[in-house]
Amino acid sequence: MSRNLILASCLALALGTAGCQDQNAVPTAPEHNQPSLSESRLDRTLIALPPGSMLSDRMDAVGPVINPNDYVCDPSSPLQDWFTGEVLRVVNQEQEIFIDLVFNLAADQVPTFDALLFQTEDTPQTFGYDGQFTKKLQKTERDVKRFWNIFSDDIQLIGMHGTMLLDVDRVAAVYEAAFGVPPDEALDLANQVRARMLESQTLNGGNHPLFSFNAFALTTFGGPIPDKILIGDGVLEGYEAVGFGDVAPKAVYAHEFSHHIQFENGYRTEPIPGAVNPDAAERTRYNELMADAFAGYYLTHKHGAHFHRKRVEQFLQVFFQIGDCAFNNANHHGTPNQRMAAARFGFDVADQAEQQGHILTSQEFHELFVAEYPALVAPDAT
Repeated sequence: MSRNLILASCLALALGTAGCQDQNAVPTAPEHNQPSLSESRLDRTLIALPPGSMLSDRMDAVGPVINPNDYVCDPSSPLQDWFTGEVLRVVNQEQEIFIDLVFNLAADQVPTFDALLFQTEDTPQTFGYDGQFTKKLQKTERDVKRFWNIFSDDIQLIGMHGTMLLDVDRVAAVYEAAFGVPPDEALDLANQVRARMLESQTLNGGNHPLFSFNAFALTTFGGPIPDKILIGDGVLEGYEAVGFGDVAPKAVYAHEFSHHIQFENGYRTEPIPGAVNPDAAERTRYNELMADAFAGYYLTHKHGAHFHRKRVEQFLQVFFQIGDCAFNNANHHGTPNQRMAAARFGFDVADQAEQQGHILTSQEFHELFVAEYPALVAPDAT
């Protein structure tokens, strides 16, 4: 897997990172004598999840599937620009520390797998560098679970924090469980991570998007790890920085919860309307556009978040422009135009449902989406 600047900590699945764009100002990792964990890292870590688990927004490499010439797609985004600027500041001021943490120690992935494998609601959860999004997300969790008609009492809301990199025991546990590193070596690597984090003047003790610019939905279908929605501090801080701190927490959670609707109802593997022998990229696009539509329905329904439609559209213009032009990546979420079309479909259905005075079940909404899907993904390039 390429270890360029943005791939060091891509915003995965829920937020639309189908593939991140290459950057020219990226240092090449030099040769080191220290243990290297960066090669094929994600493939090896996913082995640690129980058999049969489903994780939203996996990043796998595949060959070209969807013809990019058929679609209009602009990969630029204020959020992507913010993230790139935050990371480049570290690269420019502390290149050696950045290279060691990312290329040599894989520290940018450790908080993700700490949250995936080990964290539960048995301990208090917070969201945001200062916990400023905690109450909003906890209220959103209650509201979304009441809104949709699936069993969701077992879905835990978990925060992802870069500050855990200062905890040697937690970091060592991730190296052992997710990377298969022997205990003594894992402890040594964890101490190296802590030392580098304390040495850094730009990473703020882990409160940096490099380590928590992610959101995921995870189910193990009754396995040893509870069903989860994981939301990183970095992505919430990023949306606040570009002016969407009001909408983002609710939208991110609503999208991730939509993946759990898919898990619960079996939609993740169902036939795709109009697709013949779909591969991973087409499958991901279908699932992500469905989640966008479910989220759009909740966000604008008067019994849901009840946001003004135009405010949600302003947010989604940013939300949907994060790396969605990687047509040859299995994590391709659909173009910004397709994702907006899916969300607008959700808006329109919400309007109709409000006129009829009720909330559609997840099954009823799904049937409407399936019927509309071919129109949502029709080529739009002239």
